[in-house]
Amino acid sequence: MFDVDSFYNEVRGSVQEENCITQIRFKTICQVDARNGTILRLVSCPNMGGLIEIVGIDGGYILHGETELFCYDKQLNRVWSFCGRDIFATLDGSSAFWIEADIIHCRDWLGWHYVLDYDGNLVAEFLETSPGS
Repeated sequence: MFDVDSFYNEVRGSVQEENCITQIRFKTICQVDARNGTILRLVSCPNMGGLIEIVGIDGGYILHGETELFCYDKQLNRVWSFCGRDIFATLDGSSAFWIEADIIHCRDWLGWHYVLDYDGNLVAEFLETSPGS
């Protein structure tokens, strides 16, 4: 039987730092003291489809959601968000999100490839494939 509470509260990704673990759940971000398990911060991250991945960067985090990217600072304040044309997934199953050399890459279901900097600025976008091919 499907347990709705478990689905929304399961840890979907985390970043381990010196004394803190930052975790993402379906629509929340939680920082836990790694020494004693105390919750330091818990914030809502409204999004469509849920959070998938978290990556630590200098001064904060990049969160990959099903339809959006987010940047949060270390205090879990939202800095920016970005939305593509469709869900961040690919027709061929290749990676839809990655970071390299301080540049964020994501690809959507329609074949669009988006390139952003850490400030959330769209540096480039191009169509990689035509839908259905």
